[in-house]
Amino acid sequence: MKVVSAKLNKEPYHSLSKSDITFLFRITPESWTNGIQTVVLAAELFNNSRFDRPVIYSAYSNRINILSRGLTKSEAAKQVLRELGLIGGIAESGFANSLPKNELKKLDEAIQPYLAEFAEMRI
Repeated sequence: MKVVSAKLNKEPYHSLSKSDITFLFRITPESWTNGIQTVVLAAELFNNSRFDRPVIYSAYSNRINILSRGLTKSEAAKQVLRELGLIGGIAESGFANSLPKNELKKLDEAIQPYLAEFAEMRI
């Protein structure tokens, strides 16, 4: 997997680093990350983007775009783990922000151990 980070000249900077992404991919099950070839830390601010969520997976290009600028590190990590969990088949279908509440709860419960491990890594 290749991690590409857009160069930034002004704040807010990326809330996740390349090493954060590598760590998240290392601690999650391989079935969640299997087909992903590229991860892009995009320069675009999520609040100014046309997207309805900050982490977007494209099965066509086997790429994840992460719009982490303006998010906290823990929120960005949570969104990445949610997307990876969806790729891994934790929820029935859909996007993390449009799942029924019971599916979102199931997804959040599945990613909680990985989110806790990520938080411990930062301490």
